[in-house]
Amino acid sequence: MDVADNTVALVTKHCGLQLELYQRCVTHNPENWDIKCITQKRALAKCSEDNVPIIKHVKEMCDPFIKDYDACVMKNQKDPTICLEPLKRLFHCTEEHGKLPLSGPPRAADPKSTSTSPSGENPAGSNYGYRGGV
Repeated sequence: MDVADNTVALVTKHCGLQLELYQRCVTHNPENWDIKCITQKRALAKCSEDNVPIIKHVKEMCDPFIKDYDACVMKNQKDPTICLEPLKRLFHCTEEHGKLPLSGPPRAADPKSTSTSPSGENPAGSNYGYRGGV
C-alpha cells in the first residue's frame, strides 16, 4: 500500500462519519457545494489533521504553497487553469514532505509500552502518532 492509499485508509478509519457527511452534502448541492458544505469540509479537515499525522505534517510544511494556490484559485475562478504553476509547486511540496519514514506510518502509542523519562515525560518524538481515536 502506498502513502496515498494508506492516508485515505486512515482518514476513512478515523473520520468516516465526517467523510460521509461531506460527501452527502456535496452530492445534494452540486451547484453550490463549495459554499453549502463548508462546515462539513472543516469538520473533515480537522478530524483528518487530528488523527492522521502525515496530513498535519504536510499542511505545516506546505502552508505557503497551499495559501498561494488557494489565493490563485479564488482570484481566477473563471479560469483556474491559470493556477497550474502554483498547483505544480504545491504538488512538489506534498511529494517531498508526504513521504513516510522507512519505519512506515506513525502508529498510535501502545499504552502498555509507553515509556517515560525520569521526569515523567515521554521521550523526544514519542508524541508523534494519533491523538486519541477509534
